Amino acid sequence: MELAFGVRKVTYSKRERPSWRYLLLWYALSTAVLLVFPHLNFGVALWRLPATQTHPFGALVAAFVLSAACTIPLRHSLRGWGLGWAIVSTMAIFGAIFLGFLLTKTDYSRAITLGVFMSALLLVPAPYLVGRSGLWLAPFLGGVVAVAATTSFATRFTEVSDTSTLIKTEFYNLDVHIYPTVLPKSAVHGGALARIGDRYLLLTGDGHLHVFNWESGQPTIETLPYRVPINGAAFSAAAGRPWTDGSKWVAEEAQRRETGNEVLNTEWFRTYGLLVQEVGASTRIFVSHAYWNVAQECWTERVSVLESNRAAIFRGEAGLVWRTLYETTPCLPVRGEHRRRGIPFVGYFGGGRLALLNAEALLLAIGDFGFDGLASVHAYAQDPTASYGKTVAINIADGRSTLFTSGHRNPQGLYVDRSGTIWATEHGPQGGDELNRLVKGANYGWPYVTYGTDYGSFSWPLNEPEGEQEGYEAPVFSWVPSIGVSNLVAVERGLFSQWQGDLLIASLKATTLFRARVRDGQIKYLEPIAIGSRIRDLIEGHDGSLILWTDDRRLISLRPQERATGEALFAEKCGSCHQSNLINGNRIGPDLIGIVGRQVASVESYPDYSLSLRRLGGVWTEQRLDQYLAGPNTFCPGTKMDFAGEVSAKERQAIIRYLRTL
Repeated sequence: MELAFGVRKVTYSKRERPSWRYLLLWYALSTAVLLVFPHLNFGVALWRLPATQTHPFGALVAAFVLSAACTIPLRHSLRGWGLGWAIVSTMAIFGAIFLGFLLTKTDYSRAITLGVFMSALLLVPAPYLVGRSGLWLAPFLGGVVAVAATTSFATRFTEVSDTSTLIKTEFYNLDVHIYPTVLPKSAVHGGALARIGDRYLLLTGDGHLHVFNWESGQPTIETLPYRVPINGAAFSAAAGRPWTDGSKWVAEEAQRRETGNEVLNTEWFRTYGLLVQEVGASTRIFVSHAYWNVAQECWTERVSVLESNRAAIFRGEAGLVWRTLYETTPCLPVRGEHRRRGIPFVGYFGGGRLALLNAEALLLAIGDFGFDGLASVHAYAQDPTASYGKTVAINIADGRSTLFTSGHRNPQGLYVDRSGTIWATEHGPQGGDELNRLVKGANYGWPYVTYGTDYGSFSWPLNEPEGEQEGYEAPVFSWVPSIGVSNLVAVERGLFSQWQGDLLIASLKATTLFRARVRDGQIKYLEPIAIGSRIRDLIEGHDGSLILWTDDRRLISLRPQERATGEALFAEKCGSCHQSNLINGNRIGPDLIGIVGRQVASVESYPDYSLSLRRLGGVWTEQRLDQYLAGPNTFCPGTKMDFAGEVSAKERQAIIRYLRTL
């Protein structure tokens, strides 16, 4: 038999022609090779991936199998046109799959998609090129795997490679690293971050959980098989539209405004808050999320909890089940007299942030979902029988709840600092975003008082009186115009020593991180730090770095630039006595320009060296500087340096690295 491929011909004897048994073995082994691609890319076994990842992968594998099946009937007559048919049919079948991905907005891993497609182009016609010899089988399959894996790795590297930049702030130059994630696209925006063990947990808006760390210098993300029980599919069925981010419904929304028809916006049906509690060997994962009641056509906000051993969670151990800890009341209808008018479902008014009050109780901040007494007959934030517009304390053991505070619109941030002070941020209307200090039993006034105004207006109709907070707990600070405030943290872990105790407040609309200097319960000043992305959540990392999660599915890390860290420590601990540059001569101590490698007590313009330091002799090496900073009077008894040496070894090294640059 003669096989033509271009201008070159390859001749097979009848004995060497591939049999159908050989082809079945070849394609079975090839399919088995493809099944390891998800593990190579995601680090998780195929059977542990969620349906949003297994279904697209199944379609790709099915395309490979169908492409292979199309060639088997041609095995007796596979000349040049037959080989061309194999390649063309493979490309056509995969083209149909890619078109399906496009039409259904399936955002699957490019690494796996390209890897499977390239493997198909090589593996489908391969047995007709290499013949039946078993000697060819193993090395050829190995070569294909190597090519596909290399392509997959290169594509994945392109997807996750970070971009770096520098942001200058008052105390620090910040090293900013931005990491686009390789996660499947979430159906909706949203999500949250939390520390778990020595790693981190990432929650997406549609309820998928991912665990990651930074050991390799960039986030290594694995998907956990524990999707939050948020029933977005049921809600989208009631809405009559897919569960998506809503960008394709812009024209429909414009038409709705013209006709007055009320529609349900599926993009706002999402998860809200994430909290991890670790007690001994037990780990609890709490998630707040919207929940649709199919029978009654209404929704609530739930807190679901998953509890197990942390190692079992990391392994993706089967059998772990979410349980409902808490559910709001009443169930909010989308039809009838008691619905919200105009836009019946305003899911992004859900609040949903979580914080621990103690080991037995957690605090949940709940928005009013737009039931403010203007668009609805109810003003739930001031109704003591309703859960909405409140913060509630929930007993972790049995789910019983008690009212903590009331009068909230849409609390998007919640944090309990080390002193026990509870801080909360919430959205106002057009202006009036707030930072509040939560006091048990206090009423924060919404919807009867606000510093904001109605959209397109110069007032808020329910203000009593206009712009005042009389009779209610006033905010610590309010933003006018609104910044789209989101979550907040207090700086507590030591990496940013100059920011210790400050609040870092994230924003969506302003795409900015605000550092609030809080002293004596007051905001002394706000420093804006422009990030450039809508910041959905933020946490302090284990090492004190800041980790942000944005609406464009990026993880951003912020750290003090190494030089800036030493510079800030020098300013804090040394700058009152020593200069790092010559401006007005020496201070109480000599200038330290060129100190590393300089003769001890050698600055001619400084006459006040102690006798013991003059007798010490030698030069200042990094080792001697470290010993001196650790304990000046221990290293050189009798020195005049009035410094107790209260700096850690890490801080001393940072200061010395900075001194080396002078």
